[in-house]
Amino acid sequence: MTSKKLGALLRSVPPATAQAAEQPEPPTMARPSDESSPPPRREAGPATPTPEVPLQVLVPKHIRTQLAVMAAEQGQSLRALVLTGIRSLGITVTDEEIRDKRGRRVT
Repeated sequence: MTSKKLGALLRSVPPATAQAAEQPEPPTMARPSDESSPPPRREAGPATPTPEVPLQVLVPKHIRTQLAVMAAEQGQSLRALVLTGIRSLGITVTDEEIRDKRGRRVT
């Protein structure tokens, strides 16, 4: 296909990106003027877990060895140890996120 034909084809099709069109806001229901009534409660459903993504970091071997020893001494996985360290930096990490994802056998 020559460039003239390609150019004509590209000009004849609409752009692939959507343009934001103004949409009217849906009508709101009138609420009673009773200010003392509490707002409606939402049902507490199961929390949707956030997807996990891989993180790979190259560290010196002696640091990796120390992390492995520390994780073994504390009875944690390396992942839990690293997430606890990230929490200490001030980043929000929940206990659920730190909890080991693998099942443990109790002996």
